[in-house]
Amino acid sequence: MSTDTREERLARRISDLTATDPQFAAARPSETVTQAIEGPELRLPQIIQTVVDGYADRPALGQRALRFVTDAATGRTSAERLPRFDTITYRELSGRVNAVAAALTQNPVRPGDRVAILGFTSIDYTTIDMALTRLGAVSVPLQTSAPVTQLRPIAAETEPVAIASSIDFLDDAVELMLTGHLPERLVVFDFHREVSDHRDTLAAATARLAETPVVVETLAGVFARGNALPAPPAFDSGDDTTLALLIYTSGSTGAPKGAMYTTKMVANAWRQSSRALWGNEGAAPSITLNFMPMSHMMGHGIPFATLGAGGTGYFVARSDLSTLLEDLSLVRPTQLSFVPRIWDMVFGEFQSEVDRRTADGVDRWAAETDVLADMRQNLLGGRFTSAMTGSAPISAEMRTFVESLLDIHLTDGYGSTEAGAVFVDGQLSRPNVIDYKLVDVPDLGYFGTDRPCPRGELLVKTETMFPGYYTRSQRTCSTPTATTAPATSWPRWARITSHISTVATTCSSSLKANSSPSPSWKRYSVTAPWSGRSSSTATALAPICWPSSCPPRMHSPATTWSR
Repeated sequence: MSTDTREERLARRISDLTATDPQFAAARPSETVTQAIEGPELRLPQIIQTVVDGYADRPALGQRALRFVTDAATGRTSAERLPRFDTITYRELSGRVNAVAAALTQNPVRPGDRVAILGFTSIDYTTIDMALTRLGAVSVPLQTSAPVTQLRPIAAETEPVAIASSIDFLDDAVELMLTGHLPERLVVFDFHREVSDHRDTLAAATARLAETPVVVETLAGVFARGNALPAPPAFDSGDDTTLALLIYTSGSTGAPKGAMYTTKMVANAWRQSSRALWGNEGAAPSITLNFMPMSHMMGHGIPFATLGAGGTGYFVARSDLSTLLEDLSLVRPTQLSFVPRIWDMVFGEFQSEVDRRTADGVDRWAAETDVLADMRQNLLGGRFTSAMTGSAPISAEMRTFVESLLDIHLTDGYGSTEAGAVFVDGQLSRPNVIDYKLVDVPDLGYFGTDRPCPRGELLVKTETMFPGYYTRSQRTCSTPTATTAPATSWPRWARITSHISTVATTCSSSLKANSSPSPSWKRYSVTAPWSGRSSSTATALAPICWPSSCPPRMHSPATTWSR
């Protein structure tokens, strides 16, 4: 019987893939580019240029190939997905970005202006987001799942000079504009003129806006205008604290709030050192399937982390994820970054196939073994080298299933929009977490004096802490700077106030917050009726080792605490 370890099997798999899979081998990151963009002297525009130049001829982004089919009876044309992906190179992506920047610069976008984007993750979406970076504008991804009533205060607060909307969410974008803030321009992306429904949707939107000064334009039209113009130089304020991105919270505990991301924070998403905070320290090829919304920290970061590693980022064909499993088998990603809902989908597929086989008389143990092997190779593609789960707790049973399926370790990451990486596999993410402590939560009956375990709300200070929430005061200059809150302040970051820490066991050694090994933590769910807020489900974090007799030594706050 084989006694080799999971790590040894993974090493052999990587070696075999490098020797036999040309796409895998060609996607390995360049040491030269990786080292160059880690340079602290490089700011965001220089990092992006270094990447697109260094990987110019590699495939950068991909999405499902389409063919257009006309119904003989109705005469209407629709798009039919093909079982393959079309890609564009880094050079082509750069050309598209430059064209959009050239078309929109000063017309109407200027450095510091906000531009809202409403749509599902795609090549077009990524292109627009990168073009805004080139112009020094602030990208404001809007949640496609949110009702217009929830988006309206965001538009009123940020006052975008333009809104970019995918064709699938164009009706919501127009409703938002007509009932709230009215931008100067509407750019429609993921639009195919060949598709009858797309043409109808665009015509209806144009008609509704006919009595307004809003200019309606498709992204193809923006490309055409921009290609006839010289590419503008990439804007560089010379200040890493310039505002670049606003990620709005879900609003589950009140009105959505815009977490400010500086150019430095956005730049870090492109760097390997940032991926290492989540336990991904290797130099394996980065081929990813992207399906999470760009309005989410994780969803926004993965495409750019993929590009920063010289990999290829593919996008699922449908926002409802109905094509996800088919897309997975076609892409064969090297990195699996999923949320529990997706692992549930994979497990459901496993159960269905096992049930089908056992109904035909196959022994259940044999069926499960065969289905795991089949899914590992065919559904997931057989070339994943890392896997991560995040965004919500995953059960111990599901973790066991996933690791049995993948035959690799499943990294459990926990972070927040405001603080970045906080926990990896139940351990504090060092060196990102600088300090942490518990504070009493009387409404829930948690106190630091609780015995045998001190309990309370977890506060953290991190290297990647966001500078604050966006308010109208940030509009006072053309290139707004994200100003950090006073070092002595204790703001309540409502987005993550429901993260509670509870001691599970004790240990004899003294634990110092800044110098000693991190305690281990586990997550579970509780119902938290917060004072002054509606009841909500809270994610609780429990350290497995925290000496109740020797509480962590706390230091005077050097940076803002995040709750």
